[in-house]
Formats: sequence, structure tokens, C-alpha cells
Amino acid sequence: MWWRKKLVLFSIDLNENFTYLLNMMNSDRIIQISLELSDEQLVAISESIQVIACECPSYLIRLLQEVRSFWHYTNECIERFPEDIETHKFLSSRAKDMELLLSSTILEFLEKENLLDPNNHLNLDKLAQRTHELVVGNKLVC
Repeated sequence: MWWRKKLVLFSIDLNENFTYLLNMMNSDRIIQISLELSDEQLVAISESIQVIACECPSYLIRLLQEVRSFWHYTNECIERFPEDIETHKFLSSRAKDMELLLSSTILEFLEKENLLDPNNHLNLDKLAQRTHELVVGNKLVC
């Protein structure tokens, strides 16, 4: 039956995610957070919340990565299409505005969830543990 296959795959996925979380909890990973989130920081945050049922944090991170990609693309267009320089400068500027908005939204999310210490350090193990507790306690709402 089709649902048994899906149930088995779901069970395997959950086991892999919990194993990942347990491995993460054996380390002490802390990163400094600012509005200048690096690609490496985005990946680390995304990996630390990978089992969360609510996809909002991961979605925000993907949006930020896409906006950065678009910004790089528009800057390439400035050089490739000099006749449209004003249009591409406008788009590049708007992409930077969106990047700042998304970065500040991620930072505010981490603050609202009490995941940052007073020095804006994010403990990735604490984030992973919080996510694990939410999944185990079925407290995820989104």
C-alpha cells in the first residue's frame, strides 16, 4: 500500500534528523550574528533547524540567499548591458534593500525566540536542542 511506503520514508527521515541533532548536541557551536549574515552562517542556521515542521526560518534564509543571488546578477548586467545601466542600478539597489530587510527579519526572529545572547552570539546547539524539544513535544505551530 502507498501509505506504508510513505510512513517508512517518514520514519527514516525522522531517524536521520534526530541522529543529526544528537551529533550536533555533542559539539559547542556558537556564531556571532549581525545584519551581515554570511552564506556560511545561513547554512549553519538552516542545518540547525532542519527538523522543524514550520518552515518559516528556512524559508527566510532561502529568500535571503535568492535576493543575494539576484543582486549579483543585476551587478553583472550593469557591466554586460551598459545601455540599461540605470535600470540595473535601480534593481541592484532594491535588492540590497530587500537583503537588509530579510537580514534584520532573521535577526529579530532569533531575538524573539531568545536564541541570541547579549553579544548577539547564536548557539547553534541550543537552536538544534530547542527544535528537537519542539518536535518531540509536538509544540510546532505554523
